[in-house]
Amino acid sequence: MSQPVLVAYGMGVDSTAMLIGMHQRGERPDAILFADVGSEKPDTYAYLPVIQAWLARVGFPQVEVVRYVPKKAKNVDSLEGDCLNNGTLPSLAFGWKTCSLKWKVGPQNKWTNHWEPAIQAWGRGERVQRLIGYDAGGRDSKRCTYAGKFDDDPKYENRYPLQEWGWDRERCEAEIAAAGLPVPVKSACFFCPASKPWEIAQIVDRHPELADRIIEMERNAAPKLIQIDG
Repeated sequence: MSQPVLVAYGMGVDSTAMLIGMHQRGERPDAILFADVGSEKPDTYAYLPVIQAWLARVGFPQVEVVRYVPKKAKNVDSLEGDCLNNGTLPSLAFGWKTCSLKWKVGPQNKWTNHWEPAIQAWGRGERVQRLIGYDAGGRDSKRCTYAGKFDDDPKYENRYPLQEWGWDRERCEAEIAAAGLPVPVKSACFFCPASKPWEIAQIVDRHPELADRIIEMERNAAPKLIQIDG
């Protein structure tokens, strides 16, 4: 039996281009997972039916949406709600990346633990091949190098197709357009601390209600903030 192939899909530019490149090369994934943190930009959620329709046309599996379910706070169903409930900001604001591990990596791993092709592969002593969309640009190349330090996972063999193909962000956008698809926005929470000023300005312009929620999150966390303002 062949090694099962799992796509970690972020519904952004890079991971969408990765799917297109796979189709061009005759590579079909066995599963495609999108970890929904409940706080993505509206544009990202609007892209799901678009990519689902394309996947159906090319004979790829549909996107499986997975979510993290907090064990203690039963009324919390999003990263935004988690931050408000705990009176804090996303971990990235403090230089950590635990929100990604908890809300994205964790739910995908939990789903895969019950996925029969993975169970069978692990039983044979093989790993699941997990495809990650890091493009060949300078920033993502550094991320790929860092991630490579953890590629000895006994369950997963991480692969970075865009790096193999030499596709940078510009090439990814061009390939998406050439496939007849709209270029998706950058996949990220609308309150992501890594947002650039122009991205915040875009949110204020397109979704002013989300800008108000960002302000409310900072106001709610203010009593606990010592070293940062927000």
